[in-house]
Amino acid sequence: MSKAYTSIAALLVTAALGLSLPAMATKMPMKSYHKEIFSDAQGNVECSSCHGDSKPYTIPSEEACLTCHGSREELAEQTQRPGHGAAYEPNPHDSLHYGQDLSCVYCHAQHKKTQVYCNHCHEFKYPQLKRR
Repeated sequence: MSKAYTSIAALLVTAALGLSLPAMATKMPMKSYHKEIFSDAQGNVECSSCHGDSKPYTIPSEEACLTCHGSREELAEQTQRPGHGAAYEPNPHDSLHYGQDLSCVYCHAQHKKTQVYCNHCHEFKYPQLKRR
């Protein structure tokens, strides 16, 4: 008999979690400009815009980011810094070490604070960086 109660309790907890996930997703921290773009008329965010239709949601693919933000070459051109050398802020999308191949998610996180991957070793300021 207790096995049946345990099964029913587990089923109820699973159902409650499943029903609350869409509401939780809408309340997740998100950068305001992405929230503006991906919200429907009622202000609900369509997670599938970045995450696709897979559930549970996974980290978006590079292609998902590049669909809106352009190619790696275009990003590198848009973020090109004047000058070069130690006195200048380096281009985060055209790294001396990784070129244009570093994955977007090393620095950019939609639901968390943005981190500068380069600063694991360096101390770049990146004043233009949108941290949220």
